[in-house]
Amino acid sequence: MNRQASSSREPEGAPRSRWPSALRRGPMETLATVLIAAGVLMLLQPFSLTLYGYSFVTTLIGVVMFTFVTKFPE
Repeated sequence: MNRQASSSREPEGAPRSRWPSALRRGPMETLATVLIAAGVLMLLQPFSLTLYGYSFVTTLIGVVMFTFVTKFPE
């Protein structure tokens, strides 16, 4: 057994995923969560009516993105 195969997180017989690493579940869930948090902060801020106007759209995009991203491979 070589060193590289033993340090891999996947089992030895499992096929390697061709899914791009930037589109894995972890980073995309983080991005979706940041969008949701940004939308809520935009909703609660008292300074700009424009930010308030886009807060629902931003939160909705984050929620829809999170829903789809949970189906991505790890």
